[in-house]
Amino acid sequence: ANVQCPEDALVVPVPPMVNDNCGNPLTPTGPVVVTTPDPIVCAGTVTYTWTYTDCEGNSNDWTFTYNVEDTIDPEIVNLPVVDPLCNDAFPTELFADWTDNCADGGTISSGAPVITDFECFQEAVYTFYVEDDCMNSATETVTVIREYDKYENCETAFARLSPENPPSQCFISDPDYSFNRWGWTNYIETEGMYMMELWAGAGQCDTSRGVQAGTVTVNYSGGMVDVNYNLYPGFIMNVAHVYIGCEKYPEKPNGEVTVAPGQYTFNSGALDQVYNYTLENVEVSGPFWIIAHAETCEEVCRCTVPEDVFETSTEPAIECLPNITISGQIDPIIFGRADFDLYPMPFDGRLNVAYEYGYDTEVTIQVFDMKGTLIQTQQRTHVADMKDVVTLDLEGSASQLLFIKVITDQGVTIKKAVSSNYINND
Repeated sequence: ANVQCPEDALVVPVPPMVNDNCGNPLTPTGPVVVTTPDPIVCAGTVTYTWTYTDCEGNSNDWTFTYNVEDTIDPEIVNLPVVDPLCNDAFPTELFADWTDNCADGGTISSGAPVITDFECFQEAVYTFYVEDDCMNSATETVTVIREYDKYENCETAFARLSPENPPSQCFISDPDYSFNRWGWTNYIETEGMYMMELWAGAGQCDTSRGVQAGTVTVNYSGGMVDVNYNLYPGFIMNVAHVYIGCEKYPEKPNGEVTVAPGQYTFNSGALDQVYNYTLENVEVSGPFWIIAHAETCEEVCRCTVPEDVFETSTEPAIECLPNITISGQIDPIIFGRADFDLYPMPFDGRLNVAYEYGYDTEVTIQVFDMKGTLIQTQQRTHVADMKDVVTLDLEGSASQLLFIKVITDQGVTIKKAVSSNYINND
């Protein structure tokens, strides 16, 4: 018999039944076992010999031989399954199991992989090799893919509402200041939807030197401003700064005017290479200036899936009163000497204006809409230290956000009034 393993030759054969020439059954002696070589590792023979002897002492042998030779390769099993990687490093080695027809088997390591670079991914091949004592061998491979993020040409970017000046003012060409940083501040006068171009690397505000990386949409509605950055395919953003204010530029704590993004009203902090970022619910009244800054990069490779980032403003309301004029001249806004109260707030059709001054004066009460258009005027004579209440009929303007202006001989004060219908509609 031909067998693979020495253990297979340990099965003792069954000798045949033999009779002598007279028909008498003979009981053999044995077996005598001879192993060549001893011990057998990979190849050899094992013989089992029985001797049959009759009553006259005549004898003969019966021999059974095992031919032992291990020719079967081991088998590598339980190969690891590794999902494609994203930015993570390849494992230094992988592990699998192996079995053999004659040996016990066990666990083996692949060792370090062979890594090949491709565009936007790497391929690592892990090779498992095992050899039994008889030089039978087996080889298996496992391939692992590693994708990665790669960004190039990172630039400072600013949004521009219009190529005209105004409503977009380039920092470095502003005659009132001496800025050495490029970018634009943009004037938004009335509520509405505004689309701004987001330019990256446009030094000196020269868009021919840069590239449009996306858009910034400003939605000004109901006294609230939402600012949405939307990057074009192939671009990402890793930080955003937004300034919204009544003046063209923000100020440092010491009152110095600046265009440094770190001094803007809103700072997103580090973003995870996003495509979209939205700043929501900035409370603003009246015309305002906005600077939208970002740091953008060109996306060469990407395996991560970014989430859109939404942040809600927690800043106090930004009170920017419209340019309300008398006889074409912009009035000063002086609080205190012409102060007054408004009630109820919000109002429903009718609004009371209450005031009491310590001096005799003519009082002019004016009502303006968001655009600064005068829609109603009331005039009264006020006697010192007397409390006066003037009721304004605003039924025709019930859905408006309005500004109430009181003019006395000693000052001018403007306050905002919101109708209940206006709030409900929001």
